[in-house]
Amino acid sequence: MHWNDNGLFRGLMGNSINVLNHLSEITMKKERIGFIGLGLMGKEMARYILNNGYPLTVLAHRNRSSVEALCQEGATEVSTPAEMAKHSDIVFICVQTSEQVSEIVYGTDSLIDGCHEGLIIIDCSTANPESTEHLAKKLAHHGVVFVDAPLARTPKEAKEGRLNVMVGGDASSVARITPVIKSFAENIFHVGKIGTAHKLKLINNFISLGSATLVSEAAAMAAGMGVSQEKLLEICSQGGANSAMLAPVMEWVLQKECPSLQFSLFNAEKDMHYLTDTLKTNQLATLMLPPLCKFLALARSDIGDEAFVPQAYDSCIKRNEISTFPAKDS
Repeated sequence: MHWNDNGLFRGLMGNSINVLNHLSEITMKKERIGFIGLGLMGKEMARYILNNGYPLTVLAHRNRSSVEALCQEGATEVSTPAEMAKHSDIVFICVQTSEQVSEIVYGTDSLIDGCHEGLIIIDCSTANPESTEHLAKKLAHHGVVFVDAPLARTPKEAKEGRLNVMVGGDASSVARITPVIKSFAENIFHVGKIGTAHKLKLINNFISLGSATLVSEAAAMAAGMGVSQEKLLEICSQGGANSAMLAPVMEWVLQKECPSLQFSLFNAEKDMHYLTDTLKTNQLATLMLPPLCKFLALARSDIGDEAFVPQAYDSCIKRNEISTFPAKDS
C-alpha cells in the first residue's frame, strides 16, 4: 500500500467522509422524542418520527389502537406525561384544546412533574395564543422551552409526510427541533416568537373556514334555485371564486364523500372562539367572524360535533327545507 498513491488516498478519504457523515446523522437522531395525542394527524406524525430513526415514547390521549400499532413498530408506551418527560428530550403534544394542553403540562402526573433542564415541549394543537404564552412563561422557570407549532393541511397530507408547520419560538430552539419536524413536514415556517404561530394558525383557519362556509351556502342556493351544482363547480373553479375549499366541499355536495377535508365542526367552532378571544385581547374589531361562529354553531346543532366541515352543506339544506334533488348537468 502506497500512501502517496493519489487514487488510494482519495478513496480512503472518501470512505472516511462517508463514515463521518453517517456518524453525524446518528448523532443528530439521538434526541429522545415523546408524543402525546395520536389522532388522525398525530399518529402519522409519530410514525414518520419513528421511521426516521428517533427513539419514540408514546402516550394515548384517546386512541389505544394507534399506540398499539406504533409500539409494534418500535415505539415505547408510558402511562403518564411525567414519565414521558423523564425519558424525553423533546415532547410533542397534538390534542384538541388549550385546556387539554394545560392539563398535560400542569395537571396530575404532568410533564412539569417529570421535566428536566433543556426539555422542549412542542404544542402542535390549534390553541389559544394567550394560554400558549402563559404556559411558556411558567415553564421557563423550570428550564423548559415551550414552542407552538400548529399544523396546516389535512390527515391526507399527514399520511404522506407533507404537512405544513408554523413554528413560534426562539431561533436556537427552532433550529434544534427542525430536523425532527422535517420527518413529517414538507414546509416549515418560523414565524416569530412564542405564540405567533398559534395566532397565524387561527387567522389561517378563519380564511379557510370562511371560504368553506361560502361554498356550502352557495351550493345550497344552487339546489334551492334548481340550477346545476356541477356547473357551479365548473364555473367557480375556473375563475375568481376558486379556492382551496371549493373542491373539498363540492366533493361532499356531489359525491357525499370528503376524504380530503376531515376537519370536525367541533374543532372549527373551537378555533373560531379562540380567535374571538384573541381579537378581544388585542382590542381588534371584526365584522365577519361573528356570523361565521353562528354558522358553525348551527351546523354543529344540526349534524353533530364530529361531522366534517364540508358536511355543513347538509345543515344549509336542512335550514332551507330543500327536499328536492338538485338539478344535474345535462
